Amino acid sequence: MDEAQELTNAEWQMLLLRCPSRSFTIAGDRAQARHGFAESWLERLERVGLSNVNLATLSINYRTPEEVMAEAEPVIRAVLPDANVPTSIRSSGMPVVHGSTSEVSSILDTWLAAHAEGVACVIGRIETVHGSFREGTRVRSLTPEQSKGLEFDLAVLVDPEAFGTGIEGAVHRYVAMTRATQQLAILATPDVDQRP
Repeated sequence: MDEAQELTNAEWQMLLLRCPSRSFTIAGDRAQARHGFAESWLERLERVGLSNVNLATLSINYRTPEEVMAEAEPVIRAVLPDANVPTSIRSSGMPVVHGSTSEVSSILDTWLAAHAEGVACVIGRIETVHGSFREGTRVRSLTPEQSKGLEFDLAVLVDPEAFGTGIEGAVHRYVAMTRATQQLAILATPDVDQRP
């Protein structure tokens, strides 16, 4: 069972009723639990009625380059200090781009011109990204919730601080950041009070 970090107590009971042997292979990531996951996996599984649990931890990240993980890890550790954040085994050689939301189109155009293949995704709240660029066969637009479980060569986060507060907001930011398999861009609306 995948994405087990999202299962409610009722969903766990439903699964246990349908599997009397109580033999499961469970995959889940506390750092991607949208509504928080304060327990350890052992505590959660024992609480829902599973015993004789063997845990294995993913320690290697094959998808996300180290440049992206260096930015994503502090985001999740700020709210979940003991989160399992796997170590990336590769570098893309492309630094994370920081800029203004007004740069969405130029970042996408530059990336598309430099890459004959691959898919980019703009991740943000619908009201934030709507109309700020043109979608196409190689450029998608998703909310942070919709991006979960997917991967893109380029992920462009638009106003990630608007993804929410607390654990839920941090999880949405972490998940969105780690969708990038090559490059990540983080774009924010400039604070009016900080303009010269």
